[in-house]
Amino acid sequence: MAGRIGRGRPTIAQIAQRTGVSAGAVSYALNGRPGVSDETRARILAVAKEARVGA
Repeated sequence: MAGRIGRGRPTIAQIAQRTGVSAGAVSYALNGRPGVSDETRARILAVAKEARVGA
């Protein structure tokens, strides 16, 4: 997961592509909704955090 996603704020689609899940799963994970496994949620949140910090 090295490297930045892009410039500025990462999009749901970019995070989804990076983590290999659907945009819906990313949205659910970012909004704390049920329906995403703990492992997948952790992976999504880690990529989102990395992307925001690197921006």
